[in-house]
Amino acid sequence: MMGDFIFKIQHLNPKITSTATELINTQGMPIQNNIPKDEQVSITRSSDKNNIFVLKPQAEYILSGLVVAKNTNFFLRDVLYSDFDEICIMDLGIVWGEIATKQYVNRHLKFRSVKTLGFARQLQYRAKNYNTLPHEWSYISSHLSHTHIIPANSNVTKALVKIKPYDIVKLEGYLVDIYKENGETVALTSLSRFDENNTSRGYGACEDMLVTSVQIGNKIYK
Repeated sequence: MMGDFIFKIQHLNPKITSTATELINTQGMPIQNNIPKDEQVSITRSSDKNNIFVLKPQAEYILSGLVVAKNTNFFLRDVLYSDFDEICIMDLGIVWGEIATKQYVNRHLKFRSVKTLGFARQLQYRAKNYNTLPHEWSYISSHLSHTHIIPANSNVTKALVKIKPYDIVKLEGYLVDIYKENGETVALTSLSRFDENNTSRGYGACEDMLVTSVQIGNKIYK
């Protein structure tokens, strides 16, 4: 808890880069443009612990929706701390489409973003009452994501810290595979909204995203 508190205190007051003139559209699917293998350019990133990671962008990515869960509290931050925790400093659960309203979520669904004792970072979700659920479960599971976040800079980090459940947000950046400096694989990102388990490209079907721009309401932070 102390590590999480210190982290938040260190990342207050993001600077607004610009103001949007249009509302965020939460109805559409995320926009993904895959990058051909011969056009992928590796990005070197240094963590707060001064370890070097190599990010290989797999797709340009824009994710818009309603935030339903958030986790920066990776318990025992400085003890039970993996390479993945070091580079992906935050998780966001986001929904879109017909379920992307506070009223719908409050009435029908329950979400929680957690880190398990086995080090997995998961979005746990369930229906409050399956008998009154307006949509098929397959629709719901394909209109949500658990996105592991790598901020592109300090201002983006501060904006991400500012996000709270039920905010309407738009994230722009890249889906990335993550490697250590020696070439060891840390994580591969999911490239589909329809994979659901650990047989997917991204373990547990989660997206690993290098975020270059954050929009909360009409405020944009880069």
